[in-house]
Amino acid sequence: MSADAVFSLQNQSSDVGYTGKVPVEHLEYDYIEKCKDVKYLEKILKVLRSGDEGIYPQLIKFCESHLDKLHPRSPALRKENLVATAASLSKDEWSQIVDELKTWQEETKKTETSLKQQSMFDDLVKENMPPIRGSNCSIPLSQVKVVSIDNIIPYPNVFHSIFRFDVERECEMIDGSVVKNDPPAIRITGHSKIRTKVDTSLLTQQEKLFLANREKEKGNEAFRSNDYEEAVAYYSRSLSIIPTVAAYNNRAQAEINLKHWHNAMTDCQSVLKLEPGNMKALLRRATLRKHTGHFQLAVEDLRMVLMKEPHNAAATVGDRSSEAC
Repeated sequence: MSADAVFSLQNQSSDVGYTGKVPVEHLEYDYIEKCKDVKYLEKILKVLRSGDEGIYPQLIKFCESHLDKLHPRSPALRKENLVATAASLSKDEWSQIVDELKTWQEETKKTETSLKQQSMFDDLVKENMPPIRGSNCSIPLSQVKVVSIDNIIPYPNVFHSIFRFDVERECEMIDGSVVKNDPPAIRITGHSKIRTKVDTSLLTQQEKLFLANREKEKGNEAFRSNDYEEAVAYYSRSLSIIPTVAAYNNRAQAEINLKHWHNAMTDCQSVLKLEPGNMKALLRRATLRKHTGHFQLAVEDLRMVLMKEPHNAAATVGDRSSEAC
């Protein structure tokens, strides 16, 4: 069998594909156009691209076009894209890419810093973690008594105990003629365990700002719940980290609600040292001076507010009430 016959048989077997060397006669337009064997066309394209038999750009494009019609997803048609560089892109496109990379880097750094701060603060706060508001006691599970259904008092006995209720004896106890030796009630509160100072010796300035703001927000939450003692404790924790006008002002209002006039006055004075002319501090100091009988000083504070804010409703009402006193 001649060599031409062998190549012809291999070309006709599309299932098996061509694995031998491509003869020069097959590297032409007519043969490529008539060839339907995808595998063999891929082989021809590979030979053309190699340049071993010469460089034919138009023939390569023709072969690629014919292969694309037969098998658009042929691996031989895939072309590698070169890595984009500043030289291959326009100035505007390259500047846009650089800006987007810088933005991504900044956002990544912020996220990493936030996660590190959160982890550090969680470890730090665990040492001084205050109890859940309104409760500072817990009962171990081992001490919980499980009541069996067999120990439940039947209904008849319950009714019997109700009917045996001694009204006269209970009235005597209310009148004080009978001394009841029950222990006094214990008021449960969680405020005594809240430490008002936070150790920040190992924190950076940015971390201190973050932690001080978080403690202030806890105080705001307690204030909204009308738990002013707890609010004072959290505001004090915030101030022990970084003294701020907002924390002093908020603690002053909480102290006013508790009628701790001296403490509230100290906080108002601290605000006015940090920020002379602070409207909230002046209004609260006027309230304190009114409660302590210093009416003329209260009027002066209110007039200072009205000089900056002539339409301040609180100052207008307070000024009138102080003058009346």
